[in-house]
Amino acid sequence: MGISYSYLSVLEKGIDPRTGKDPNPKPDTLKIISRAYEYPYEELMKAAGYLPEEIMTGRKFDLTIFIANINLLMGKMTIEEFSEDIYEKTGYSISAKQIRSYLDGDIEPFPGTLNILSKYARVTTDFWYTFNNEKTLEQERKRYEEQLLKASTEQFGKDYLFITNIRDDIKNWILQEDSQQYIKLALEAYQKKINPSTIKFMIDALAKEKENK
Repeated sequence: MGISYSYLSVLEKGIDPRTGKDPNPKPDTLKIISRAYEYPYEELMKAAGYLPEEIMTGRKFDLTIFIANINLLMGKMTIEEFSEDIYEKTGYSISAKQIRSYLDGDIEPFPGTLNILSKYARVTTDFWYTFNNEKTLEQERKRYEEQLLKASTEQFGKDYLFITNIRDDIKNWILQEDSQQYIKLALEAYQKKINPSTIKFMIDALAKEKENK
């Protein structure tokens, strides 16, 4: 894990012998331990005092309701099949071990986990606060699709406004087929958080070298 055995021992004991106080591990440290032990990150965060026991603001979370809704979504799938299906449809992993802990009532889900499950089931987060059946599940899915449509419509309006404010010469350049490869490279650089000034420096250096040759 990259964590010394002595510090790990301090964490396990829950007290630093040098100070007599709580070792207070950082969230990043807890994330490393969570992966190594295959134990839910949110449970470690709660144990360390970063998250309150009542993690749902404004509404009371009922684990019994959550378990019933999970069973509804699982249907005839095994826990392992359910875990794989979640990953295939969302790209996010919720291990079979973690799902089993939920169903056994050992742990409660973190809000981020509920968001993943909501995306998987195509329901709003309200779904998890009431008992559901096949009929109400279908109703929630319709509501979810309506919210997605509304959000995409609003985003389209923002994008359209942005495009209409672009200078005509830049707009014409973007629309040219020959420009697509440069736009693709620019997007890749942006996603990798490469500084534009660094790219300009490289281009200038290459152009100068070409001129010298």
